[in-house]
Amino acid sequence: MTGGKVLGLRAATLLVVLIVAATALAVRLAPGEDPVTVFWPTAGFSVMLLAGLRPGLRSWVPATVVVAAAVALGQELAGRGGSVASAVAVSQAVDALVAALVLRADPRDLRTPRDLRLTTVEDFLRLLLASTVAAVVAGGVASAWISALAADAPWSGLEVFRAVATAYAAATLVLVPLVLARRFHRSAGSSEELALQVVALLGALAYVFAPGQDLPVAFAPLAVLVWGALRFDTLTIAGEVAVVAVVAAATTREGWGPIGNARAEGTISELTATTLTQVLLVSTVVVALPLVLTAQQRRYLLRRLSSDEQRFRRSFAQSAVGQVLLRREGEALVISDINAAAVDLLGLAREQLVATRIDQHLRGRALTAAIAGAVAGRGGGHRIQADVAARTARVDVALSKVSGPGEPDLFSAQLLDATAEYDARRRLEQAEKLTSTTLDTTACIVLVTDLDGRIVRVNAATTEITGYAASELVGRPVWKTTLAPSDAADLEALFLWPNRSGTPVVRENDVVVRDGSRRRIVWTSNMVRDELGLPAYAVMTGIDVTTERAAAGLVTHLMQASITTALVGVDAAGLITVFNSGAQRLLDFEASEQIGRPFTGLFDPVQLLERTGTDDLDVAFRKLTTELREDGELPHRDWTWIDRAGRQHAVSMSLSVADPLGGTGGGTLLCVARDVTEQRRSQELLVAALEKERTAVERLRVLDDAKSDFVSTVSHELRTPVTSILGYTEMLLDGSMGEPDPDQRPLLETIRRNGERLIDLCNDLLTLSGLDSGSVQWKAEEVDLGRLLRDVAGTIAPLLKGRDLHFDVETPAAPVVVAGDGAQLERVLDNLLSNAVKFTEDGGLVRAEVSSDGESAIIKVRDTGIGIPLEEQDRLFQRFYRSSTAQRQAIQGTGLGLSIVQSIVASHGGTVRVRSAHQEGSSFTVTIPLARS
Repeated sequence: MTGGKVLGLRAATLLVVLIVAATALAVRLAPGEDPVTVFWPTAGFSVMLLAGLRPGLRSWVPATVVVAAAVALGQELAGRGGSVASAVAVSQAVDALVAALVLRADPRDLRTPRDLRLTTVEDFLRLLLASTVAAVVAGGVASAWISALAADAPWSGLEVFRAVATAYAAATLVLVPLVLARRFHRSAGSSEELALQVVALLGALAYVFAPGQDLPVAFAPLAVLVWGALRFDTLTIAGEVAVVAVVAAATTREGWGPIGNARAEGTISELTATTLTQVLLVSTVVVALPLVLTAQQRRYLLRRLSSDEQRFRRSFAQSAVGQVLLRREGEALVISDINAAAVDLLGLAREQLVATRIDQHLRGRALTAAIAGAVAGRGGGHRIQADVAARTARVDVALSKVSGPGEPDLFSAQLLDATAEYDARRRLEQAEKLTSTTLDTTACIVLVTDLDGRIVRVNAATTEITGYAASELVGRPVWKTTLAPSDAADLEALFLWPNRSGTPVVRENDVVVRDGSRRRIVWTSNMVRDELGLPAYAVMTGIDVTTERAAAGLVTHLMQASITTALVGVDAAGLITVFNSGAQRLLDFEASEQIGRPFTGLFDPVQLLERTGTDDLDVAFRKLTTELREDGELPHRDWTWIDRAGRQHAVSMSLSVADPLGGTGGGTLLCVARDVTEQRRSQELLVAALEKERTAVERLRVLDDAKSDFVSTVSHELRTPVTSILGYTEMLLDGSMGEPDPDQRPLLETIRRNGERLIDLCNDLLTLSGLDSGSVQWKAEEVDLGRLLRDVAGTIAPLLKGRDLHFDVETPAAPVVVAGDGAQLERVLDNLLSNAVKFTEDGGLVRAEVSSDGESAIIKVRDTGIGIPLEEQDRLFQRFYRSSTAQRQAIQGTGLGLSIVQSIVASHGGTVRVRSAHQEGSSFTVTIPLARS
């Protein structure tokens, strides 16, 4: 009757018989005239009958009537009739119906009856609720019936209510569990312990319900039942509770036990004794059954947990997938347990893994992020890939939390070897990358289509050649683009009959690119097949030959054009294959006369044999080809060709490999020759003229050297007598030979002055001669130009006597040091300052200064003198040159001073610049590198 089963006719009939018999027996055993027996099993059997039937009016209404009739019949058989019997029958029928409704009805779905079972505390609570509700209803009906029909009865309505309600509740709670309880779970106690417990229970019952027992020890059997509830199953305890009920009812009726003894002594009434007995039975059931159900459920859950743990352990240990249990320590996950598969994956011994951090053995940024997310409680699980630290391997990791709320954080990591998959994917990616790189670096159009002719991929060169972006082509049928390799019918034939022989289909046609221009493309189309040999894709490769075709036309035109350059093609055997119009005009041969003849027939045979060192023309040709450089070209060289009339032509000829089949010395050769006969004659004349000019220059250089030698010699020879003249003149002027006459003194002064001029001229000439010849010995010393300028200014002072000039010298406080010859640099300053004083009229200004810009020393000498015309400044530093202004004003000078200045400054690595204009003064700037510290 448990679960979803329904009572059959035989079982229902048996219950009806039990109802009649139990009612008759209970009424016969009822004490005195009480309307309620000490124990009322009829209630339990009635609830069993109605609850066991299929719920519904069609079954429960007749069954309720049958229950009422059976109870009435039982009472009639026991001699009870009248209103009490009717009240008991009606209340029993209503009690059974209400209890059945509560037991079988499901509030969540009234159309689906609830299963009858007693396996959990919730099932007992539903049984308790059903018995309570039914008892209240039965007690109310009985109380109302008695009050209405038996007003002269010795019991009050409340007493009847208490007696009936407790009797009905006790009977239902004691008997129904016998049917609903099952040996569903194994007991914890042994059969020996059960026998001992039963003996203890019977002893407790004998002691509590013994005749004359008046001690309040009714709780004693409860202790033994609690022992049984903790150790045995529900059915056992339900049977023991039924035994307690029978013993309590029987002994109480006989006046034994605390309750029966109190009734016998008249302490309590018969009805009260009955009520107390039923309360004792209800209390026993309420204590024993929930406890046994709880203990039984706990044992079941523990067994399930143990079984699950064993299965988990077996699954964990024997799993082919790596399993790792992790516990949280701070922000890290530490290995608590690990199975053999995971040990093999991580490549270390189990002892090296347990109690270590998982990120010590698995590495990767994704793993670090997953651990942080798991520890922080983000996400339900994390699937990543990581590298194994101890060996070259890669694993898939599934990390998830397995602990519940309030429990220590426990995580599970499943490891699956993904090395082969990773390597395969990497090889696939590399192959795909290689394919993409190959396609993108291929300098031709590549169109890949599916079997419907729809473009699925294009390479980068397609965009470069056609101007169409990949997005403009992908997804379109190839024959609907302007790049179709051939007409639509030809393409459709390729897809309908996909070239079973495997030979590519080659076509050449014009296509229209994005800018509207036309390109000449050579297409090669073929099918790509899968591993079964079935067509998968079509690949169409197009090579842009627009330039080649245009070049071929240009070459044809070039060969036929009227040009002076001779182009001769030669095959590997040395025979002429091409003879252009330039060659025809040069040698006066038609192309048809020369094609097929030996190439060496164009040369002067004497020259060719002499240069190749052989006496055979065929061997001479082979030697020409063996002299080709690594780049396949014979350098330009002049050769002699002979025309039809026997005239010789000097040609500048090169020979190169045009088609390198066969390597060096083989394939087609191209000879390019240009008639240079007239050019070579002109060059010979030019060489002769240049030789004459070189001879003349050499003679001039000799003459210049002779002139320099002459000037040097003359200067030496002149200085000696002039010095002697000056010496004697000084003697005459100072009166050593007698005091000269006043008329003689001006003459002697003139002699001295002109002699000094001659000495200065000789010194200047000797200085220039030494500078030109390189015989001057320079000193290498550090010279402070500031101090040198002050010294030179002192030597210039005599020139200022009798002059109205403002002479100013400015030098810096810090030394301005250059490396050079102090005497020569002093001469530079002396020449510049003396010139400035000499060419500045009275009332003018002469200013000299020395400064530095960090790299060079700068000397500036400025004056407000007569200046130098702009057009004469280019010749200012030439020897003996004097400006026109100086000549007009008859200012004395040799014209050598500035030339000496420039030579000395240049020898010191410096420069001299001048800025001047006629009658606007002059400014000379000398720049010399500073000495290195």
